[in-house]
Amino acid sequence: MQLAAKTWNGEWWKYGGGATVWNAMAYDPEYNRIYIGTGNGAPWNQKIRSPGGGDNLFVCSIVALDADTGKYVWHYQTNPGETWDYNSDMDIELARLKIDGTERPVILHAPKNGFFYVIDRETGKLISARNYVPVNWAKSIDSKTGRPIENPEARFPDGKAAIVYPSPFGAHNIEAMSFSPKAGLVFIPAMDQGRVYVDPPQLKGWAFPEGQRIANGIGTPPPNLAPRKSTSFLLAWNPLTQREAWRVPLEGPRGSGGTAATAGNLLFAGRATGQFTALAADSGKQLWSFDAGAAVMAQPITYLVGGKQYVTVISGARFATAQGFAREWSYGNQTWRVLTFAIGGKDKLPLSPHDVPPIADDASFRVDVAKAKQGQAIYADRCAICHGANLLSGGTAPDLLRSAIPTDAAAFASVLVDGALVSRGMPAFQDLSAAEDEALRHYIRQRAREQSVAVPTKLNRNQDEGQ
Repeated sequence: MQLAAKTWNGEWWKYGGGATVWNAMAYDPEYNRIYIGTGNGAPWNQKIRSPGGGDNLFVCSIVALDADTGKYVWHYQTNPGETWDYNSDMDIELARLKIDGTERPVILHAPKNGFFYVIDRETGKLISARNYVPVNWAKSIDSKTGRPIENPEARFPDGKAAIVYPSPFGAHNIEAMSFSPKAGLVFIPAMDQGRVYVDPPQLKGWAFPEGQRIANGIGTPPPNLAPRKSTSFLLAWNPLTQREAWRVPLEGPRGSGGTAATAGNLLFAGRATGQFTALAADSGKQLWSFDAGAAVMAQPITYLVGGKQYVTVISGARFATAQGFAREWSYGNQTWRVLTFAIGGKDKLPLSPHDVPPIADDASFRVDVAKAKQGQAIYADRCAICHGANLLSGGTAPDLLRSAIPTDAAAFASVLVDGALVSRGMPAFQDLSAAEDEALRHYIRQRAREQSVAVPTKLNRNQDEGQ
């Protein structure tokens, strides 16, 4: 704590600080250590969290701890004083690589910030780092210090907005990468996308709002500034040469699910569009595909039972926002499954009995444009993170455009304010006023009517396939 405290400024404790360990951990039997990946700062904007700068240990870091005592051993910070949500909670892969003729124990790490890191497991020192997608927040990583050589404009100084790559979704997020010692490659579910960053108008005196809200300390982007179109791909990366070996372009901004490499030169990888695939690990050539009838974003696992090899994966979309696929996934009308495959498997996946319901409406409801505008701001602040941007649901939570609940004022208030569905994971927003509740209803009805005239997407029916 003494080491960390020296790297923070201001009254950061009022905002939360950050650096949660919410995903990646790895146990190293060779050194009897636990490696933990840490999250970003809270709020994102360091000017609020730690005015005057500072490294803000231990945000966006890998920290090595003694497995028996929990005692600190070393840390490597990928983003000192981070301000873009570039956390390092992504995979921590343990491997041995022959570097300059000597085999060395290493950590392979591809965090959100777009650089691929090879780190010495014994000392925590950087061996090499190179960007695996286009980035502009930093020029490179200094090989001597291990610190990024940042682009000052990426920190959006003096109230100037900046388009920064990657976006807070990251060049690589929680979809698991994997390493094949046989092929000598790491397989990364990668994304190329950016975001506009700008300070909020109330930078001085900024405070977390009351209630459950999105509060990252980033302002609204100016209307004339936008990043290029987002893309995604499955990337094979050589950690020794720090070069791309091959890539498979994918549909949508976040098209690749988790991966698993096998000793038989196979790479299993899911896709957001619903396919579960097997590729040749050395070339990326697709060898097999199965239509799971829902997005396959989880990490596959492979194992032996009675000498027979199986591959298991969970299917089911968890996107908050519709991804623009030919068939979108619905919360209530997709079937979440655990799928298991083996050579010679004969089971078939049944057709889903569910159709996507029509967009709900009440013809007697008259939309008040002013109220709808107010409701749009409330929705973006409270609801979009689960129900989708612009009310376009992607499968994580119910599609409010197709729900009858918002068409009835009493039913809507019972869920939104009184907490009728808390047991199902829907929080109660008891701080919302009756006027704000009504404004949300007007926005939902306005969007429902706009979407009712749009071209409908294909239904998310399963294909009858051998399993």
